[in-house]
Amino acid sequence: MCQEPAGVSIASVKRDQAGQATLQFANHTSCFSAEECHRIVQQQVQQQNLHNSRCVAVLPADSYQLMQVEIGNIPDAERREAVRWQLGGRIDYPPEEAVIDLYEVAPFNSEKKPLLYVVSAQQKLLREPVQIIERSELSVEVIDASEFALRNICDLYTKDDRGLALLLLLEQRGVLVIVRDGILYLVRWLSSGMDDLLPFADGDYEALTGQLDAIVLEIQRSFDYCESTFHLPMVSRLLVAQTQREIPAVVTYLNDYLATAVETFSFADVLAIPEESEQLQLNRCLLAIGGALRQENN
Repeated sequence: MCQEPAGVSIASVKRDQAGQATLQFANHTSCFSAEECHRIVQQQVQQQNLHNSRCVAVLPADSYQLMQVEIGNIPDAERREAVRWQLGGRIDYPPEEAVIDLYEVAPFNSEKKPLLYVVSAQQKLLREPVQIIERSELSVEVIDASEFALRNICDLYTKDDRGLALLLLLEQRGVLVIVRDGILYLVRWLSSGMDDLLPFADGDYEALTGQLDAIVLEIQRSFDYCESTFHLPMVSRLLVAQTQREIPAVVTYLNDYLATAVETFSFADVLAIPEESEQLQLNRCLLAIGGALRQENN
């Protein structure tokens, strides 16, 4: 489940004995209050017979912070608290109210020291999604960040042995992740989204490309950063997941100006989906689907 400011997405994934995943359903519905979101989730739980199922709550970007930190040679048992108090000047709430998790990213194929990152969220912002899940007769398995949900999506593309980049274009923003061998090397939130592109989708190509130039620049900077910081070779391809509407010129333009192949996002050949599924609706639910794909070792 992913609760956003103007809606809620919920998805269910089932795995067979071999671990092969099948998407059972995915749904996004607009809602503007916690009570309305609870009603929608509860309705989906009843319709899909999901009572007491384990649920991953995926946090939207504005409810947490992801930052690089440096703490020196501190014992593992003390790292979390050391990071907590280092956050004092970087978050707008008291460190003791922070729920934090740490992860490391090691340079690719290198003995260099990994970079340490922290995900921090204020406790009170986590209560609402947890309460919605529990009141809907689901069991909270874990609370996860959006970029890690997208990492789970990228992990489906096992034939891309050089890794994958995924660009999800939401209404008011975009998010780019770069993943290889299950490692999230980079996440970049873009200020441009579908709302910036749709006004120019049917004719004003020059204005559309003006918007896309900014996206190309952000993506290329991200590729350059991964190469210089993590020594990561260029990924196999960039997949673009649009919402609201498919604008073919977006993929065409990015493919013309980026140094890797750019393709429209699709679950074809990597995830079994319901026959009646529409790609745009699946794209809108991508964060919830990524959460549902989470496994114990993620």
